[in-house]
Amino acid sequence: MAQDLIAALPPPTNRILYLIGDGSQADKRGAKNPVAQKGRKSKHHPWFFGIRFVLLIAAWDGYRVPVGFRLILPKRRPGYRNENALFRDMVGEFIPPSWAELVIVAGDAAYGSKANMMMVKDRDKVDDERRWGFVFAIARTWKTVDDKMIKNLVTHLPHKLYQRTWIPKEIEGQGRKTFWIDGRRLCLSHVGDVTVVLSKKGRNVGPKKTKILVTNLPELTPRQVVSIYQKRWAIELVNWELKSGLGLGQHQVSGDEKRSENSIGVAVLAYLFLLRACHHEITPGRSWSIFQLQHALQWRAITHPVEHNVKVKMAKDRKAA
Repeated sequence: MAQDLIAALPPPTNRILYLIGDGSQADKRGAKNPVAQKGRKSKHHPWFFGIRFVLLIAAWDGYRVPVGFRLILPKRRPGYRNENALFRDMVGEFIPPSWAELVIVAGDAAYGSKANMMMVKDRDKVDDERRWGFVFAIARTWKTVDDKMIKNLVTHLPHKLYQRTWIPKEIEGQGRKTFWIDGRRLCLSHVGDVTVVLSKKGRNVGPKKTKILVTNLPELTPRQVVSIYQKRWAIELVNWELKSGLGLGQHQVSGDEKRSENSIGVAVLAYLFLLRACHHEITPGRSWSIFQLQHALQWRAITHPVEHNVKVKMAKDRKAA
């Protein structure tokens, strides 16, 4: 269904497709759900109890299309696989549209692993029709081939080396964001030659709030790398729309792992159906939401029978005349 939808939507002029992955959770209250678990992303996040899942979307020109999801099982259950392994499965199964000349896989620091980067590079080797690249945030514990930690670069880089730049927001007319960035070519252990970009939201922001981005595409400028990473906001919107507009996580199921998976899948399918039925309501470069498409579909369902009856009556009147 996602493949048919992507083929029906207009392609971008630059022929670039972005694959963005992220994890989320659907809060639950019943303790009998077989895949529910408790935890938190970090010490700065609150505790949660619910179902965890990984979502993968394709994005371009303001469009955002979910193309896959996987449940993250509790570690105690058989068949458990970590978040990064599930992410690699979804990227490996995705078939890009024929118009895509470059596919860029993006993710935050949770997905900036050696295995994920090598997966993208291996996909680039076997795909003769297009190029594959990645833009990931990475932890400051990574090392170069000279056994120097990225942390030292972030901590000791002088403020005067950061260059001020601005990134336009994805939607036209919604302003822009200012960043202070520095980019350089480095050779990371186990990955090879990459472009490392240090990005922060203020010139005097400390190293703890500096984002470290890495890409294997040498033609990208540091400003372009930051701009691509900012496209991750699209998957946050999809997660919010699935939960707020399509009831993801609200189904009360228990006792069967497959039912829990279907409860998420039915929300994703509804999202794809709305996009397929009302994609003409979306103008590239302008904001839209799943709530707008829901309203358009409801209005069409209400007015279509009336329009049909009017046309039939007018046709009968013409014949009678």
